[in-house]
Amino acid sequence: MELAHPRQVAIEMLRDRFARDASLAGRWRGRDRWAELYVRETERRVWSPYLSIRLDENGDRTTLFGRFAPHPEVWTFFMFLYFAVAFLTVFGSIFGYVQWASEEPAWGLWGLWIGAPILLGLHGVSALGQLLGQSQMVELRTELRRLVDDMKA
Repeated sequence: MELAHPRQVAIEMLRDRFARDASLAGRWRGRDRWAELYVRETERRVWSPYLSIRLDENGDRTTLFGRFAPHPEVWTFFMFLYFAVAFLTVFGSIFGYVQWASEEPAWGLWGLWIGAPILLGLHGVSALGQLLGQSQMVELRTELRRLVDDMKA
């Protein structure tokens, strides 16, 4: 979003609005040109996103960037699982191919046959989490738009 104020003024205005809004108490934190807006603690689930906000200078105006993301502990866990299963799949495929090329029993290919469905399952779980968190993303976006509505260019 384009805001009609210089960056420092927009930062102060946004920070003041976050602090004054009782419905956002304990649901945001910010520093410099960065802020994060969270879902209410009572509504937070594993799949709940948060909204990361960045304010960049754009001449005499400010550009507000927002990005939805999973919480770091969820993202880290999924990335660990992806890398572990991908390693199993690639290692099993290579090992199985070497066994097959050496005319030995290619039991290493089980890594491929086990890993590929797990990777697809992880992708499906990730898509399901995004679908379940969609209403919370709309809520966070609506709250941000309410806060900056009169600041727009």
